[in-house]
Amino acid sequence: MVTRVLDLAILVLLAVAILMPRPDVKVKPAVAENSPARQRIAELQAQLMATPTDTATALELAGLFMDVGHPEWALPTLDSVLVAHPGDHRIHHARSLAFVDHFEAGYAFTEAKRALALCEEGLSSAPCDDAERGRLAILNSTLERIKNMDIRRDPNSAKEQIIQGLRSTFIPRKKKSLESKSKSTPSQVE
Repeated sequence: MVTRVLDLAILVLLAVAILMPRPDVKVKPAVAENSPARQRIAELQAQLMATPTDTATALELAGLFMDVGHPEWALPTLDSVLVAHPGDHRIHHARSLAFVDHFEAGYAFTEAKRALALCEEGLSSAPCDDAERGRLAILNSTLERIKNMDIRRDPNSAKEQIIQGLRSTFIPRKKKSLESKSKSTPSQVE
């Protein structure tokens, strides 16, 4: 009897020693208490619980999760609506960005490729304009350069490939003619 009590006491002490964090570890909340995103995340999660197939709510919630640095939370959020709406390019686009934030280039490329295909073929359940098509094409071509790289092990090479894929472009502003300047400045009347 005494040995069993002693065994239980040792087991409890061992569990406390293993499960309790070290004294030098500082535990932080996943989302800061004073963050404006915290309240909005709670609202969107409640809305998504009520209507789990609401694409707009899931996309906004996933965007907030990525903004606060938790792409691993965005992926399950998007998975729930992907089942209901597999032909929506916006969901695949958001999943691609979440995978990139999570350093999974291969999966990100697959999702970007699917989003671009849905958009170009006109099969997406959501409207896809030229601007979105352009963004998806840039994302797809950039991710194609790094799809076989391990971004976690070699982030500098991935960065170089991304920079090579994204060429800087300067678009000059239209110059205002002298006539339009003179029309815009009122003449003084004495």
